[in-house]
Amino acid sequence: MERRGRKNVAPRNRKKRRLNPWRLAFLAFLLLFLIFGVSACGVAVYSLKDIPPFDPNQLEGASSTLLYDKNGQLITEIGLQNRIPVKLSAIPLEVQNAFIAAEDVRFYEHIGVDPRAIIRAIYHNLRNRGIYEGGSTITQQLAKNCFLTPQQTLKRKIQEAILALEIERHYRKQEILELYLNHIYFGEGAYGIQAAARTYFNKDVGELTLSEGALLAGLPKAPSLYSPLKNPQAALNRRNVVLDSMARYGFITGEAAKAAKAEPISLRPAKTPGQKYPYPYFVDYVTDQLVEKYGVNQVFRGGLKVYTTLDPDIQRIAQEALADPKNFPPSIRDAQGRLEPQGAVVVLDHRTGELRALVGGREYTHQRGLNRATDIHRQPGSAFKPIIAYAPAIEYLGYAPATVIDDVPVQFGSYLPKNYDGQYRGLITLRTALAYSINIPAVKLLKSVGLEKATGFASRLGFEFSPRHEGLSLALGGLYKGVTPLEMAQAYAAFANQGLYIKPTAIKKVETRNGIVLD
Repeated sequence: MERRGRKNVAPRNRKKRRLNPWRLAFLAFLLLFLIFGVSACGVAVYSLKDIPPFDPNQLEGASSTLLYDKNGQLITEIGLQNRIPVKLSAIPLEVQNAFIAAEDVRFYEHIGVDPRAIIRAIYHNLRNRGIYEGGSTITQQLAKNCFLTPQQTLKRKIQEAILALEIERHYRKQEILELYLNHIYFGEGAYGIQAAARTYFNKDVGELTLSEGALLAGLPKAPSLYSPLKNPQAALNRRNVVLDSMARYGFITGEAAKAAKAEPISLRPAKTPGQKYPYPYFVDYVTDQLVEKYGVNQVFRGGLKVYTTLDPDIQRIAQEALADPKNFPPSIRDAQGRLEPQGAVVVLDHRTGELRALVGGREYTHQRGLNRATDIHRQPGSAFKPIIAYAPAIEYLGYAPATVIDDVPVQFGSYLPKNYDGQYRGLITLRTALAYSINIPAVKLLKSVGLEKATGFASRLGFEFSPRHEGLSLALGGLYKGVTPLEMAQAYAAFANQGLYIKPTAIKKVETRNGIVLD
């Protein structure tokens, strides 16, 4: 029977509704914006959770940090001792402009944070695949120095920006610049531009020339790297960069920049009047480590309690040994007035890595100045043979003190090592070769081990190498960079500690003024 009432109707093809590509792009952008916004809010809330409160007194007042020896006895207190505040009006305008050109060319235009500088820094860092620019304004640097630690984290950068905005709300631009120039660190223990002018040129800030002001303006970025006392060529190059920047932004003419660049760096360092604390080189070393970890503000204004590893008896003996002229050949003073020849002492507890004594020179002239125990790299000569040749041969080749090696003339390409006395002893043991510091066996051992393995071994003892510049002369202590007395002491401490390397430390514990343990 035929079914009625329903027609067989073929289904119609329905067109699929296609999304407009512009609408799709807008939705995607909106979604990304929401995700970014939520993430940004989360980061901001996290950053605000423990942001230091804005306290104008932090820009003015200070509480000294206390240093104790290994027995818990007070050594000294450290604060902003070498800082002489001055009014902005006492600082020559071209010197003020040198800092603005070097650190924050839009200082008088931004509100404490400069978006242009941040974008430029991000671009350069991405392009160079590393952190080379920070984008921090002068106000942000002031906030960092007075309220924060020097950690390079997103959280700290957000806190820095917030505090900078708060500073701009409370102070005029001229006041901010004055605070900044009185707070920043210039190296050699000098805080603030007046102390820096006296430290490097033995004059008041008002007497600084354009060239001298530009040199000082280049220091805050890296006071040790650009120190004219430690690295005069780097200081000269940095000064010239500042002068070029001043000319580029219209602070001075090109002719003035050219004339200032033609001036040599003429230093007249002022001596620190007397020793302001006992064991100064050790105290300076600890101070530098504290500043690197906790920042200038926390160390010199935060009232920390620092328990060190110093043994005062050993330190006194070391200082007296270096101060006694009978322990040195006839001495003279060089063109800079420094006593020559010089020396340094490092004493470590090989079992713990704790630094018991450190003396960086025969006399002490500048707070946080040149420390020969930690700052000066010299060729170690034959003292490097056990580290780079003998120990790796025992470690990797299975050699022993009684292993025999042939002390005969040998040549490696263009390198022709010789023994110091011109004599060759034939078959001798490693023990004898080391005892008489014979060169040929050391070079042959390094060749057998291989440069890569040998430098890798020495690297685990705390040394750094420049692979492109190192060769078999390493066996005789011929390093591209050289080593410091502290590096040599820490390496040899591992020999005394059954081959176990322990990184040296001068600090046992750090507490806040309220007794909270930081480290």
